[in-house]
Amino acid sequence: MIFTSPFPSIAEPPEQDLPSFIFEHAERHSAFGANPSLPALTDHTTTQSFMDVQRMADRFASGLTNILGLQRGDMIAILIPNTAYYPAIVLGALMAGLVCATANPACTVGEITHVLKLSEAKAVIATEQNLPIVRTAIQDNGGYIMRHRILTIDGRENTVHGVLSDTPYLRMRLTTNEEARNTPAFLLLSSGTTGLPKGVLLSHANIASNIQQMVIMEAHDPHIAAAERRVLQQAHMSCLPFFHSYGLVLVMLLSLAKGHHQIVMARFDLEHFCALAERHKVVAAQLVPPIIIQLAKSPIVDKYDLSALMYVGSAAAPLSRETQAEARSRLGCCVMQAYGMSETSPASHRARIQGTPEGSIGFLAPSMECIIVGDNGERLGTNAPGELCMRGPNVMMGYHRNAEATSQTIDEDGFLHTGDIGQVDDSGFFFIVDRKKELIKYKGFQVAPAELEGLLMEHPAVLDAAVIQVVDRAQETEVPKAFVVVRPGLNRAGIIDDIKVWVAERVAHYKALRGGVELVESIPKSASGKILRRVLRDIEARRLQTAKL
Repeated sequence: MIFTSPFPSIAEPPEQDLPSFIFEHAERHSAFGANPSLPALTDHTTTQSFMDVQRMADRFASGLTNILGLQRGDMIAILIPNTAYYPAIVLGALMAGLVCATANPACTVGEITHVLKLSEAKAVIATEQNLPIVRTAIQDNGGYIMRHRILTIDGRENTVHGVLSDTPYLRMRLTTNEEARNTPAFLLLSSGTTGLPKGVLLSHANIASNIQQMVIMEAHDPHIAAAERRVLQQAHMSCLPFFHSYGLVLVMLLSLAKGHHQIVMARFDLEHFCALAERHKVVAAQLVPPIIIQLAKSPIVDKYDLSALMYVGSAAAPLSRETQAEARSRLGCCVMQAYGMSETSPASHRARIQGTPEGSIGFLAPSMECIIVGDNGERLGTNAPGELCMRGPNVMMGYHRNAEATSQTIDEDGFLHTGDIGQVDDSGFFFIVDRKKELIKYKGFQVAPAELEGLLMEHPAVLDAAVIQVVDRAQETEVPKAFVVVRPGLNRAGIIDDIKVWVAERVAHYKALRGGVELVESIPKSASGKILRRVLRDIEARRLQTAKL
């Protein structure tokens, strides 16, 4: 059985490039059209109007072309935190015909080296703080990025602002559906169950289609539509990282296209979040479960007036029904879930403000089809759990330079196999009930067990290792836990702490072994040598059950 969306289909994916789509949509369908001087983004140092974003994007595109000499198809690595300048940077790069590879600015040398090698980036944008790490990664990768193409957003030399130019340039314009579908716009990292993170290649049409899908779903939500008619311009919180698909598309680009005023946070802090929400009368915030837990439980929230909040969205990781209900009661507004992945640009499902059962990720997005596949490959009907598989105009082009992984993820019929187990009820509401993949989701960030296992094997005292996810109930998130076999004669007091610190120094913060390290005599494996992580998960589950007795 093929499930479809209850909403009207989008028009054909736009026959234009993403910057043209974003700017034209905002001009035609938002308050920016009548007043382009309205604020579009405000961070701790500056406010950018819609006109400012357009102007800076155009000047940055000129500088990339005329000053840095970058050419259509080149990739640029963007390793910066949220800033009011972020949309102008990425849209300007796209206008110059570049592909944006966005990544966490907190990445380590090894992780940035992987990003550079995967993308073959010809230029990098960093911060003054992470510039030494970026330069080391460039050297480790062969040093092929020229010094004048290493820019900072906040430094004194070779800055983004220093390459803004008014010189005419050949702007890339896509004018056919085929061009928009086949021209990559972003390369985003998505960890697989094996090896290093893969590069998800998303086209101009992929992103524009997903924005259209969300616009339609919001237009058919009576409460969101009515609120947008009442207020000239809504204030929305933008505190999720823009380098992540969730923050990039569903927060930054969607808000720009719809004419919202984005209140930008470089990093999340609960008190600062509440103060900004009160000051700007924030109407909506797209968040992740760990933040929602803080909003539901922290006494800090009571110090501020958050009555303007109409809804809070949650995605990137599961949110329990209990926490959803608790947050809704505490905040006095709807707390609704969505679902997606970088490979779907990213949203495939979204709840409505009213009428969605708690725990549901809502309805399927417009122009998408979904099948639920059982263990034997059969297509299931309603109320039967199986793997969610989807196809639609927002499904990725594929994994960059990895045809094998692409073919393993997207089948011959064009359905993307998500690895998540879900089901749909008779009313068309979808629920995620389990995950087939072995990815660990820490506060919305994906962590591949195999990546950490490979790193652990480099530790001089480690003979063998396996990593699984365990649940941190206090934070309501998964965390990585390692099972380690220590080499004979090297077991000593403090070895566990030594291994944890050793790993933490070599990975981004969200990959740290927060679930701990346990020493074992052997790692359970199949006859072919594959790690049987399910055995370790079963052991942990039995321990948890025993602890409850």
